[in-house]
Amino acid sequence: MTLVFFDMDDTLLAGDAEAAWANYMAKNGLMKEEGCKEKIRKFDEDYRRGELDFSVYTEFLLAPIKGMTVEEVQDIVKPFCVTIVEEFKDTTSKGLLEKHLLDECLITSGTLSFIVKEVASLLGIETFFGTDPEVQEGCYTGKVLGKPNFGEEKVRKIENWLGDRSLIETVAYSDSINDLPLLNFSSKAVVLNPDSKLREVAVSLGWEIDDSRITV
Repeated sequence: MTLVFFDMDDTLLAGDAEAAWANYMAKNGLMKEEGCKEKIRKFDEDYRRGELDFSVYTEFLLAPIKGMTVEEVQDIVKPFCVTIVEEFKDTTSKGLLEKHLLDECLITSGTLSFIVKEVASLLGIETFFGTDPEVQEGCYTGKVLGKPNFGEEKVRKIENWLGDRSLIETVAYSDSINDLPLLNFSSKAVVLNPDSKLREVAVSLGWEIDDSRITV
């Protein structure tokens, strides 16, 4: 059995669930900060260049739910995630899930963990890692618990989860240069419609490149 690591946004899903969540909050009055849509666009550009300040970005996303209870947020997130999976689960998503049906799969994403949890459940994946928000007395504080789940942090969480378990084969899927540590950690790396920096690395290292989502 192979252990498979899926990045979520723009990899296992054909879209960015966290950007969709930010836009949802802005549209529905949860995100009241002036110029929030422009900030969301700038964060996305920085991420795709591999230059995003993950802590600043995550706290920006957590600010609107500061003081809300876990239950209040869950009531909003559950239907949101159903809609997002219906929209972003495409033929490539289905093909990847079918290909690894008999393997052990996990999702590791920089997206807030309460979103990753719902998406993973809807996709039939039990194990997941995301960026954990801090909760005190049942309410979100607006801060991150630990470090945002990007870059080396993805590898650290997986290693802690694995413990002393020995692995024969691992496969990692991602679209982003930010996941280079995860791809290097795995015995096989597959990049899906990668950003320009990751494509350059993948070509130089002979990694598999899946461009199935590119439309002419």
